[in-house]
This record gives sequence, C-alpha cells and structure tokens, in this order.
Amino acid sequence: MATPFPPPQLGGIDLTLPTCGETQCNDHGTCVPPLGGGASLVCDCELGYQGEFCDDTVNGSLSLPLTLSVLAVIFGVLIVAFLLAKMRQKQKKRNRKHLAAKQSYKIVA
Repeated sequence: MATPFPPPQLGGIDLTLPTCGETQCNDHGTCVPPLGGGASLVCDCELGYQGEFCDDTVNGSLSLPLTLSVLAVIFGVLIVAFLLAKMRQKQKKRNRKHLAAKQSYKIVA
C-alpha cells in the first residue's frame, strides 16, 4: 500500500493552510490591501455578501420586507375573492327572486 504524497509546496508555501479569505472573510471574499494604505488587510466580498468580514448576506436584509409583502398580497387576494363570492351570492339570490316573481312563485327568504 502506497503512502500518500505530501501536498505540493511552491516556494516553501504550505497550500493546505487556510487562506486569509477563508479565515478573515468567512470564505465569502478575498483579502486585499486597504485603499488608503495600511498594514492590515480588508475583505473584498463576493457578490451577495457585505460587511467588514463578509458575514452579512445582502438577501438577509430583504427577507422581512419581502415576507410582509407576500403576506399582504395573499391577504389582499383572499379579501377580493371573499367579496366577489358575496357579490355573486347576492346576485344569484336576486335572480331567483326575479325569476320567481316573473313566474309567480312564492319564495320565503
């Protein structure tokens, strides 16, 4: 049985160690030097992530308004459906009374 080879090292760099982007930027960005200069690196976040360490999702801030909007639309559709059903019920009742009066039937309401 052959022993596995150690991972390749380029110029003495161990490629199995986590990168700055994996540790500092939560694996959702890359470390870059700051625009104004400085010693510490900052995160350049991938699309869909934000924050100092790329730990906030852009979609996370939309979840509450989106949920409320969907619930409002569903509630509105239910109200309209209820009102249409009531109007149809009244119209049928009116039509029955009109037909009964036309044919001289007596309907007790």
